[in-house]
Amino acid sequence: MHRWRALAAAVFAIGAAVLAAPATAQLAPSSNGPIDITADEAQVESAKCVSTWKGSAEALQGQSRLRADVIRATAKPKGVDANGQARCGPTDKIEAEGNVYYWTPTQIAHGQRAVYTADSDEIVFTGDVIVVQGKDVARGDRLVIHVSTHQAEMQSAAKGRGASGRVRGVFYPNQPGGPGAATSAPKRGAGGG
Repeated sequence: MHRWRALAAAVFAIGAAVLAAPATAQLAPSSNGPIDITADEAQVESAKCVSTWKGSAEALQGQSRLRADVIRATAKPKGVDANGQARCGPTDKIEAEGNVYYWTPTQIAHGQRAVYTADSDEIVFTGDVIVVQGKDVARGDRLVIHVSTHQAEMQSAAKGRGASGRVRGVFYPNQPGGPGAATSAPKRGAGGG
């Protein structure tokens, strides 16, 4: 929960000076270290409260990392200031598109797209989703993480016994963290590398 909210703030924070958005940001909840965001190009649309990072985009803080072809953060508009400049509030949505990996030292998630929406407090990974914690691995087409309730749902369009592409999990119950650890990876918004 906190990781995705913090990640949204982190990605948007780089445009904070231009957008007059809040400058508090965290990618790794337990870290107060700097956030390093790189991409081939960055674009800030002040009037729309949107910050877009394109081309092998990567956000790092401590030992947490988000990589994607494109990372886009959108803040909630708060009107205009005395100079007529757009004022932006808290982050509304963060989208990562194309080869999305998010990871911490203990958890990894991968998909083709990931979207965190603040109002619904959900993270949705789509496109060949893989979640890994230790040796435990879960796969599917779509992963919905209900951040506030710590519940996750892995889904697949494939149905029926023997159908290729169904939701699949391989769990090693005797490893530290046990089989429940794999399901906690999506709950914490972890991603992959």
